Parts: sequence; C-alpha cells; structure tokens
Amino acid sequence: MQKDDEQLNELIRKYEGAWQSGYAAFPSILHERGLRRGVEVGVAFGGHSGAILERGGVDKLFGIDRYRHRGDYDDPMNLSQNLFDRLAQRVVERMAPFGERFELIREDSSDAGEHFTDGSLDFVYLDADHSERGVWRDLCTWAIKVRPHGIIAGHDYGHEDFPGVKRAVDRFFQRFGWRVHEAGHGVWWVEREHLPISFFSPCYNCADWVKETATAIINGNLQPGDEYILVNDGSTDDTAIQLAEIAAMHPAVRVITHDRNGGGSAARNTAVAAAKNPLCFCVDSDNIIPPNAIIPLRDHLIRTGTDTVGFQTLKYFTDAGGTEQVTHELSYDAVITDFARSLRTTKVPGASGNYLFTKEAWQRAGGYPEGAGALDAWGFGLRKCATGSTMTVLPGSFYYHRHDHNSYWARHAKQGTIDRSALEVLRPFFDQIDPADVRYLKSSRGRERWFTELDRRPMRLKQEKPKGRAATNEPVIKAGLTGLFKKLVQRAA
Repeated sequence: MQKDDEQLNELIRKYEGAWQSGYAAFPSILHERGLRRGVEVGVAFGGHSGAILERGGVDKLFGIDRYRHRGDYDDPMNLSQNLFDRLAQRVVERMAPFGERFELIREDSSDAGEHFTDGSLDFVYLDADHSERGVWRDLCTWAIKVRPHGIIAGHDYGHEDFPGVKRAVDRFFQRFGWRVHEAGHGVWWVEREHLPISFFSPCYNCADWVKETATAIINGNLQPGDEYILVNDGSTDDTAIQLAEIAAMHPAVRVITHDRNGGGSAARNTAVAAAKNPLCFCVDSDNIIPPNAIIPLRDHLIRTGTDTVGFQTLKYFTDAGGTEQVTHELSYDAVITDFARSLRTTKVPGASGNYLFTKEAWQRAGGYPEGAGALDAWGFGLRKCATGSTMTVLPGSFYYHRHDHNSYWARHAKQGTIDRSALEVLRPFFDQIDPADVRYLKSSRGRERWFTELDRRPMRLKQEKPKGRAATNEPVIKAGLTGLFKKLVQRAA
C-alpha cells in the first residue's frame, strides 16, 4: 500500500501539477451559465472534479472512470490494475468533503451512459480515452444526454500529443453546424443547440396523393423550427393546385417550382440546397410517415454518430388497400453501412430514399446524382458513403411505401439500363475499389450485370482482406464533387 501511494504521489506531482493551471477554465463556464448537474468522464486524480465542485456552483457531479488497465491503450495514465484500484480509493477519500454532491461510477463510459436518460444533464466533460475513436465513442454516448442549451465539453483540444481529440470533436459537431469554443488550456466546449429539420418532397404529377403525404408530415411530425419544402418538378397535372393548398396549411411550408421536369435528383437537390436547417428528411410525394416518427431518427443519428438514419422496415401498400392493408415488407439490417458495405450488397438503407441525413454530408457528397433516374436515392447513399459518411437504421421503425406496377423504379428497370446507370454513379470512386474489381466493372459483362448481381458478386475496397475476414480499411474521406455542389447552390439562389 505504501509503495502504491508513493508511486501515486509521484504521478500526482508530475501530472496534476501541470494540469492545475487549467482547472479554473471549465468551472468558470459552468458558473456563468448556471449549470448544476453533470458528468465528468475521466476523473484521474480527482483534482478537476474538485475544482468543478468548489468553483462551478454545481449541485451534483457524477465522476465516470473505470480505473481499469487496458492492454491496448498507450497512455501514461494507463496504470497497473493495483495502482488503479488504489487510485480509485484515493479519489473517493479526496471527494468525501463534498458529500452527496459527488458520486463515482466505476464503469466504462458507454456502460455508465445507460444510467442517464437523454437530456437529463446540464453538462458533460470528456477527458478519458484521447484516441480519435475513443473521443468519438464518448461523444456518441454523452452528447444526447445533455439537454438543449447545456454544454458538451472536454480537454486537450489541439494538443500535439492527442491529435485525435480535435479531429473527433470537429468532425462530430460540424455535421450540425455547432461551433466549437476554446476556453484556453486545451478546454473546448459546445452548446447543444436545438436541431430543427428541413423536410422536403420532390413532386412530379402527384396530385392524387401528395396531400396525404404532406398532411402526415405537417400534422404528425413538424416541430417548431422545422420547415417543409415541396419542389414542383415541372408537373403537368394538378400538382401545382395541390401544393398551393398544402402551403396554406402551415407557415413552415414553402413551394419551389421547376419550369421543366428535371427528374427526382434535380428536385431533391433543389430542396436541400434551399434548406435552412442542418438536418434534412426526404419523403417521396406518395409515401406516408407515421406520426412522431422523425424525432427518434434524429436522436438515433446523434447517438450512433452516423450521417444518415432511415427506417428499418418499409411497409408496402397500394392505392386500393391503403395503409391498413400492407401487401409485403422489406427490412434492413440494423448495422452501420459504410462504403465497403455499400459495395457488397444493394440492400442498404440509402436505397429507400426516405430518410434523415445531415446537410453537411450532402454537401460533401456533391448532392444526389442527376441523370441516375430511379437510382437517385441509392446513388446518393453510395456517394455519401464513398465520401466518408455512414448510415444506419433505427431498430423497430417503419414507414408506409406506396407501390404499383408503373413506378419510377419499374419504368427504369424495364429500360434495361439499371447496371449502366449505377456504374456511372460509382465511376468517380474507382480509385477506392480493388483494381481487379475495377477491371470487372469495365468489362462487357460487368457493365451489364454488376449491380443486379452485386449480392452474388460483391465489390471490394483496395486492400480489403479476403472474404471471411474482417476488413480493416476505413472509408477514404474525399473532398466531394464540389463543382456539382456549386451548381446546386447557384440553382437554389
């Protein structure tokens, strides 16, 4: 015990002596903003926790630190298990004067997060695993636990020894357009703002059903700060009359009109370019979204750290039977889809078209691929994954998908050009694909069959491990199709 204490005392002198100069930064933020209940992930010696309780005006602080040795983590504070156990005791003793205002939870960060409901905290301070993956994981766990106008904060932002901290923080919050503030001494903080949604529908000759679609959004899912954009893509029926009536239903509804039909991608791109919110949700003009279905998608997007979240199940219905008579269903696996998975199967959530995504991901991807016909939604999902985004579905969620034998997809499939259209969407990303697969894609057989046979003959990323072993490469984040993006912005203006 004495030897352990001597080692700990030496570590405290070495590290906490250097850290103490920054102990006032975060407590001053808490005091100024009147934040009373929060969490510190990564307690270490307890000095910063004590400063929060002494100077921050905090009523309750939960300290999260498992104090457990990790064999895979290279860090000076990755102590032996004996030292960790003794350190945990020392921290409890040090915090004893604060009584019930402090509570230590010796669990892994993600496990500890299960003890707190979403929006139940005023603040969270992240100072544990400093790897990029670790910080990202902590952000996914704890950002959703902070109430609107509370703050998410942490340490070592910009530290040369921990470059992953800044990369993870910047990448996580730029999806929402939230500003990262620096308080000095490596302390960063972000206010959790409200996340409004821009709903949109591409509309072409949909007079018979668009009002039913729009009513489900307006009456069942539209929240304060949201908007709903309907793009009339050169319709020749009474769609314009229906859209005018819909616009009169709610002040958050606005209609944009294309003089000529440009196709689904063009209409979607016009809507997203005009969207004012960081999150966008596309609902096709003939589908039905159940009430109160979108907020769970939004929360799942924050919790998973993905850029797109869709419904797990599509419940198909016809005009004759309505939503009360579902004819069949299609369900997606509740996994994270990246570019590697997008090259292995056509059964990816991006193919449904009706999902929530960040506008930042749309910008990076260069928007929906115009000229792709009925593959616009699948192509957009592929572009997003190829440019570093990920997507998933919310387990147990669903929406109603109208279908008939003369749908957009059916008309495109009859033309026999699905594979070639899909190839043109994929072509800009050949540099990320295994050279042998690129040769196949360029072959006469590949050009005509690669997409329709993808589940039997999957593509691979460069240097991906052979089938049966887990791939280790991560998606390459590219700059995106900036030229197309500029055109989209100009069109919206």
